[in-house]
Amino acid sequence: MKWSLYQILMISLIVVSMWSLEYISGNRTTQPMSGEWTAVNSAYGTFFIVALVVTFFYLIFLFEAKKEKSFLNHPIWAIMPKISVIVGILSTILFIIGGTIGPVMTWVEQWRSLLYVFFVYFLFLIFLFIFSIEHKNQRSPQQSKKSIHFSFVWTLLLFFVLFFLF
Repeated sequence: MKWSLYQILMISLIVVSMWSLEYISGNRTTQPMSGEWTAVNSAYGTFFIVALVVTFFYLIFLFEAKKEKSFLNHPIWAIMPKISVIVGILSTILFIIGGTIGPVMTWVEQWRSLLYVFFVYFLFLIFLFIFSIEHKNQRSPQQSKKSIHFSFVWTLLLFFVLFFLF
């Protein structure tokens, strides 16, 4: 029960941090030079926000691994890399179609917080994919925490390299 409460706390912290970003971007006195709005103006700030959200996912998974009857011991993890790739590809296609010819852009204009929901959702899918690969490679119950640690490092490294390149 204690670990579930910690997981709920981490989800709440994700919501609070995204709300804080929206609040800060809405109350900014100086606007970006390009005329477009952004919650964060620098690549370092963006990397910090991504790292913060990934850290919350890391803690959620870590708390799950500490439970007596953990979901991480379920047999579905054997096929989770395939499931996460399929869900990720379908989500990306639906997001692009919804943004170009669908109502997603209108929804985001009306409710800017949807952009943060999409952001957190896609970060979760990336973390889940990396974790599922690591978890599949290390199947013993004691290795679950090790998989979570490796997934956290690999996810942060992936985003660090992406931010460094672009």
